[in-house]
Amino acid sequence: MRFIFFIFISLILGGANAQTVDSNKHHVNGALKNRVKVVALSDKAIDFYLSSGKIDDNAKRFYRGEVDFKASRVLYGILDSVLVCGSDVRPFYFFLLNRIVDLSDGTYDDLIAAKCKEYMERYPCEFFNSFNQPEQTINVVRWTTLIGSNLKDKGSYALFRGSVDSKIKASCPDVYDLLKSFMLEVRMCLVR
Repeated sequence: MRFIFFIFISLILGGANAQTVDSNKHHVNGALKNRVKVVALSDKAIDFYLSSGKIDDNAKRFYRGEVDFKASRVLYGILDSVLVCGSDVRPFYFFLLNRIVDLSDGTYDDLIAAKCKEYMERYPCEFFNSFNQPEQTINVVRWTTLIGSNLKDKGSYALFRGSVDSKIKASCPDVYDLLKSFMLEVRMCLVR
């Protein structure tokens, strides 16, 4: 009886999460497909994004787990769109970028690292505010490792840090402590 009660409680508590995760998140027949589904992103139902004409069909297919992100049309489309799309659909593209960061097996790390760095430079407030959104799970170790490897040295790091720092101070100073911790980790990941 206790065992059945435990399963029942686990199902109830597990159902309260914003994300549903398949434990086989990385490889399905050798493919790197998304297995994380969410109910909403940035206070908009996921159906808002999936029915939006502003979001590429390949991005929607990747979200649904229908395609591997390594298909060049899918990967390049998502990586380019997260940087140029409108603020109304950017949470969806950021979610997908975050999934790519998490699923990446090293094949496209240089490209992904460059886009992560660029995203942080353009939208640092959005990035750090996403830490407070239950539907987003940020793999901080992967992000800092990728950005640190992209920056390579202390000179590039200083320029990057200065750029992000000034935007945070001007627009969202409440996340400055997160920035400091994150940048410390990035600095430790520099190649030289």
